[in-house]
Parts: sequence; C-alpha cells; structure tokens
Amino acid sequence: MQRLIQRGATGLEEILPMAARGDWQTRSLCLSAAGRISGADPFARRVHPFRHWIARRVPGLRRRFPSAGYQGKYVRDYIANALVDRMWTVRMTAALALGECRAPSMAAALEPLLDAPYRAERIAAAAALASLGAPVSPAHSSLLDGAFPAPARIGDMTRTMDFLTTLAASHADVLAAWLRIQGAEAPDGTTPEAWAAFLAGPVAEERDGGREAEIRRYIDTRQTEYLLTKPFSHINRTQNARLLHSFLVVAEQLHVPPNGRILDLGAGSGWVSELLAKLGYRPISLDLSLALLTLGKRRFERERLTPRLAVGDMGCLPVASRSMDAAVVIDALHHVPVLGGVFGEAYRVLVEGGQLVLAEPGEGHAESEKSRGERLEHGVQEREIHLFEAIAHGRAAGFSDVRVVPHFVPLVSMTPEDVRHAMTSSADRWVIRRHDCPGLFPQFLLQSILDRPIIVFSKGRRPVDSRLPQTLKAEIAPRLLRDGARVQGAATIRNVGNTTWLGGGDAVGNVRLGIQLLGSDHRLLDMEFSRVPFRANVPPGAAVEIEVNVTLPRPDVPYVLKLDLVDEGICWFEDMGSPPVYVAL
Repeated sequence: MQRLIQRGATGLEEILPMAARGDWQTRSLCLSAAGRISGADPFARRVHPFRHWIARRVPGLRRRFPSAGYQGKYVRDYIANALVDRMWTVRMTAALALGECRAPSMAAALEPLLDAPYRAERIAAAAALASLGAPVSPAHSSLLDGAFPAPARIGDMTRTMDFLTTLAASHADVLAAWLRIQGAEAPDGTTPEAWAAFLAGPVAEERDGGREAEIRRYIDTRQTEYLLTKPFSHINRTQNARLLHSFLVVAEQLHVPPNGRILDLGAGSGWVSELLAKLGYRPISLDLSLALLTLGKRRFERERLTPRLAVGDMGCLPVASRSMDAAVVIDALHHVPVLGGVFGEAYRVLVEGGQLVLAEPGEGHAESEKSRGERLEHGVQEREIHLFEAIAHGRAAGFSDVRVVPHFVPLVSMTPEDVRHAMTSSADRWVIRRHDCPGLFPQFLLQSILDRPIIVFSKGRRPVDSRLPQTLKAEIAPRLLRDGARVQGAATIRNVGNTTWLGGGDAVGNVRLGIQLLGSDHRLLDMEFSRVPFRANVPPGAAVEIEVNVTLPRPDVPYVLKLDLVDEGICWFEDMGSPPVYVAL
C-alpha cells in the first residue's frame, strides 16, 4: 500500500477498485490511502485540461487518459460514497480520508455522520469537519457519549485497538483538528495509541444472554407454529428462502458417507437436522435451549424420524473426541461471543477427514436494525462473522484445509443490457465460457462472500473408501463348475481402482460380489440372484479369493452368470466403467 501511495495519483487506479471490492480491512486501508493521495497531490483533486482534450479527440485513449473517474474531484466523491458503508470501520476511515482532501464542499456529506451510532465515527466526522474549516454544531454535544459496544468490535478488543492505532497514525493531522473544536475534550496524549483509546472510549461489558435469553426469545407460543414449520412456512418468506439457499450450499459441500454422523451446532428447533436426516445422515441436534430442542423433538416425531438431541454449549461440546464425520453451523455462530473455543471443540470431535461447515451473516449484520432490536428486546448476542477472522480461528484450531464458497443471493441479478455491456471484448466472452472461471463479475462474487460467508474447514484428508468412492474398478477371474443345478468354485478379484472396498454385509457402502442370472440369450432373469460378501476390507492393489456356491432354478436349462461388484446402496461397478464377467453354464 505504501508503494501505491508513493506513486501518487497513478496509484489510485489500483487503490480505488480494491476499496470497493475488498473486505472491511482492505476497503478501510484503500480509502485511507486515497485520502492521503488526494490531499498531497493536486492532480488527484482536479482534472488536468489535457485529459479533457485527449478524451474528446482520441477515444481510443480514454482508458489511459480518462477525463473522469479516479482522478479529479471524483476521488472525493468516491470516498464520500463509503460514508454509507455497512461497516463502521469503513465509514470512520472515509470521514478521515475526506478530512485529508481539504475540500470544504465535502462538509455536507460528513454532517450526517455526526449522528452515527458509534462514538469513533462521530469523532472522526467532527475532526474532518474541523480540518475543512466547517463549524461543528453545538447541537452535537453528545459526540463523546456511549461506550464501545461488543458487536462493533473486530474480533477481540486488541485487534480493534490495533486498527484504530494504525488509522490514528495515518491521519494524525486530521485528528489534531479535533482540538480546535470549542470545548472539545482532549485525549490523554497525542500518540496514536492515545487517540485510539480516545476514539473507542469506555468499553462496554459484553452482554451474553445465554440460555435464559434464548428461552425468553423463543418460548412465546406465537412462535411455536413457525418454529415447527421453519423454513417451509408462509411466515418470513424472504428469510426462509435465504435459509434454504444456505442449507443447499452447505449440503453440497458435505463429503460425508451415507448414514454419517453430523453434529448440528446451534440447532434450535432442528430444521437443519430434519433435512439432514431426510438426506440419509444421522444428525445430532445441539443447542443451549431445552425448550427449542423440545420443539425439535416434535418436528422429528411428526416426520417419523429418530431425534438425537443434546443440550450443550458450542464451546464445550458434550461429545466424544473423534466421533463425528462433520459439524454444521447455519445462522447460529453469530450468537456466540467467543469464537475460538467453538473451532477448537469442533476440531476435537471430528474424525480424520471430518468437516466443519458454517454459513453465517457477514459484514454489517450487527449494525442492522433487526439485530439491534434483538439485542435490546431479548438480550441475545448479535455479532457478525468476518471472513478472515473465522479463517484465522479455524487454522489456529488445527484445520489444515480451508475453502470459501460464494453464496450467490438470488436477488442479485443483471439486465441483458448489463450483461452485454460487461462483455466488452472477445477475450471477456472467452473467459465467461471457460468452465474453470470463477465468474466474469468479481464484484458480485466478492460481495456474496463478504455478506454471507460460507466456509468449509477440513481436518486432514478422509481415507477414500467405498462409502464415498472415487474410482471403482475390479478385475474378476472366476473358476466355476456346474453339476446339475449346483454351481461351485471360486473367483479371484483384484482392486485396480483407488478406493478401499469395505467388507461386510448389506450396509450402505459395503462392497460385495453381485451375481445376476441371465438366460442363454443374455436376457436378464434375476438381477439379485446372489450376493457374496468380502470377509475383510480390500485396499487398492490387493487381490482376494472368495468362494462361490449358488443353486440354479433348473438343472437342465443353460444359463449365463454375470459377475460384477456392487457398492451397496450406491452403484454397480459396471456403471462406473468396470467391465463385468460373463460365465456360460
């Protein structure tokens, strides 16, 4: 970033796109840099006449010499747009950046921020106005009111203060203008650390309503019908559609064998567990509230499913270590005040190769009107899950592989004219046709990731077996003899794929030799004629010999036996490209 700042106005071409598309920290740093460039370089504040001339007469060079855009007064307008960003950090930085621009015309854009909900925003706006020479109205005497609330923190308080310190060091001149406000209270010193403490003010105690708050929130009988039908309900249709979309994205990311054990964290009334059970998994619903789990039990019994319920805290799971194939969290983690313990406990209970998949509200959630109402009315913790904060917690807990999955909101749409305008060149059209291209519209992609992050954490690599097969291929060498209706012999079978075959009975994911009965004309007579199990697991490259002993329907009729392997409940090997063997008898 410092390199781009040193380049002056030319660096804005790289800085401002990142200020619109990055996470909160990237947006803040880029806006800060843009403000400093605009204040130091006059060409960043006005358009040189040559740019107007070249843009009118040489259209082909408009991109290289724009008459409007990043240069000129448009830099200030660009920064002013960030005053309504969803994150308080970005709004505060935009105010300080406008103070650097030294443009009195920006005072009108800064004044609404004097009534912002957070003290740091109000002080930044007042200091910026003072640096522009604009008076701060005496009506705003409450600029210093309010403690720094827990939902506004960026991770823990240390990280928040580090961010404020960095910002104070970058905009020391603008913050110094605060001291020119008549009757303004001064910080305890002029160091960046002192200004950071002054911006934050007193820190409010973290409010955790806990189990009682959850019960107060949901025990109301008016909510019972909704909780029993969520998300398939006419109530809160928009929210229900979003929840279903989140579940579908999460379910698609699960690499869990059939009948696998999945821990539903913050299950509430159990709608996620219900859908997982219908997909063939064995979910365990965990929640703080017994009242909610009781509703979940009613849901399961109504659908004739087996409920598996547990009352407990995400930060201290009542589950044995290495006992779960996966854990999912959908719209629940943002109620937890301390995230680190959740990731550590999830890592503990997962088997090798297990997954933790979360889908949570992202930037701006804690500042929404709905979240504020929930905190005031019910005392429920409402925070937002920042993408890189969650990733850092997951890696610290031990998760070796992390993937971010875009959550495309259905309401994000484009007109055909927008699409045609975006596809400006043949190169763009080629990119959009590539199957491995993440998308031609990165702003939509990044916005969906920041607004609602869906993150998949993996604990190592899961052994590849026939419950979740990859390549299923076998070589079958039968040695069979017929004596009337009796057929006896053996078959040598070699695993030439990359998947371990699980031996045993007819459980889903076990592999057995399947024998189909055909007529002499190869017409199928009985697809389920016989099954021969393996006594043990068969790893890739290994060969086993099994006995074959079957009885034909009639001793005097010619038959053909078709020998193939079957992955029970999943597929026949022939369907995966493995050739079967035919034996005429």
